[in-house]
Amino acid sequence: MNRAIRAAALTTAALSLASLATPAQAASTTGALMITHVRPNTAGADVKDGRQPNLNGEYFLIKNVTSRTVNTGGYVPDIAGNTYGRALPAYSLPAGAKAYVHTGSGTNHRDSSGWHHICRGHARHVLPNDGRSHNPDLRLRTPGSPDDNTSTGSISPCNWNLAADGTTYAC
Repeated sequence: MNRAIRAAALTTAALSLASLATPAQAASTTGALMITHVRPNTAGADVKDGRQPNLNGEYFLIKNVTSRTVNTGGYVPDIAGNTYGRALPAYSLPAGAKAYVHTGSGTNHRDSSGWHHICRGHARHVLPNDGRSHNPDLRLRTPGSPDDNTSTGSISPCNWNLAADGTTYAC
């Protein structure tokens, strides 16, 4: 094959690779934290005997995608059309580390297995179990970004349909 044809073939191949779609989180470069997984529906009933058991079984996972420690304070989990947006509490998440962000109460900590846990302090389940009628689109807004239900200021959106009991979904 002559050099001109080989060069044209290589250029075409490079352009084809560049146009491939990539997952939303892979394309995100706007923030230090990324949502990687979500468990919107805890195992068992959300309400039992007038109580909301297992609030901390409802969670999402975040990852620090930087090479430095990031303070999670001020990042806002947000669901389009929902009032979920209470800012995360301050917690120093080391570079590359992942943290469970639980719905319920507890002490923010690192467990003996090395997993970080951040508790939001809600007294009820807040993630929708059924996203069929309205796509939940859980997002993590950067500190100071407006709550205008757009992706502006958001990083790593995560979606699910009908959430099975105790199932964790990759974003």
